[in-house]
Amino acid sequence: MSYYKIKGGIPLSGEVTPIPNKNSILKLIPAALLTDEPVTIHNVPNSTDVRLMLKIVRQLGGKVTYMNDHKSIKIIASGVNTFEMDPILSQKAKASVMFMAPLLLRFGKAHMPIPGGCKLGTRPLDAFMENMVMLGAKYKREKGYYIEAENLKGKKIWSWFPSVTGTENLVMLAVLTPGVTEIYNAAAEPHTQDLCNMLVAMGAKIEGIGSNRLTIEGVDKLKGTEWTVIPDHLDIGAYIAAAALTGGEITIKDAIPEHMQYMIQAFQKVGVKVDVKGSDLFVGKNQKLVCDTTVRGDIYEIFAMPWPGLPIDFMQIMIVMALKAKGSMIMHNSFQEYGMFW
Repeated sequence: MSYYKIKGGIPLSGEVTPIPNKNSILKLIPAALLTDEPVTIHNVPNSTDVRLMLKIVRQLGGKVTYMNDHKSIKIIASGVNTFEMDPILSQKAKASVMFMAPLLLRFGKAHMPIPGGCKLGTRPLDAFMENMVMLGAKYKREKGYYIEAENLKGKKIWSWFPSVTGTENLVMLAVLTPGVTEIYNAAAEPHTQDLCNMLVAMGAKIEGIGSNRLTIEGVDKLKGTEWTVIPDHLDIGAYIAAAALTGGEITIKDAIPEHMQYMIQAFQKVGVKVDVKGSDLFVGKNQKLVCDTTVRGDIYEIFAMPWPGLPIDFMQIMIVMALKAKGSMIMHNSFQEYGMFW
């Protein structure tokens, strides 16, 4: 059995570059199937999920070329020749649902086996499916999900929940659907913004990126592009915590500070000061970790919320920070039924 042996008590200091955003690349790969032209993506993490998604691209008939020591990939989707996704690959990759929109737009139908699950919760597909139905698609349970989409037309859509994958799939569907689609209560996470921005670079017309209301005007076709994956804001949060917990001093390069504002405020609630220096973040050494209180002196409460609120996966970082800080803090995660069972 493999394990890590960690010797603590050493301040973690230095200069680091955050890893690429995994949730971003897992959506950019399917988006490459929206055009027959080459799409080149840089700063690609070499993770199991990424390799699975690229295997699905090949299984569907697309071509994948690794470049720059596997840190870049080029996808050519002109050879995609089936709307049937491999059940074994799909069940291993939760993000396989993101191939739905590209396949619907290519073939007018798509068959997706039930995707893999998550130990933190059930991850229902209700918002994902409901958004497509509101745009004109139909689906049924048939050895997974069988979806058909004929005569799609843009319209106003009020999403029941700001689902990240539900929004991203709908955006991919809407960019090549005739008419104007307005999405209310859209997800706005950094990786959702990254997908929208790449689609714009491919010729899509999307307004409101980064907000909870998106307006999309359908176009006839998209072109290829070259894109670089944004850094992972959760990885940045982990570096901030590592420095603060060990008394170290750290500079995080190219951190996209506008993606970190709420997390920086959350760190302040446990006594951690984070300085913004251009595109970098700096954490000074020997921070005094003390839990904040409300203006009435009550215990402060931290809630996981849809973006721009605190990300669900940031709660683990905050819990560890609060354990080391003086005082008390209450954490809430109402999105994942098993999100605190660790």
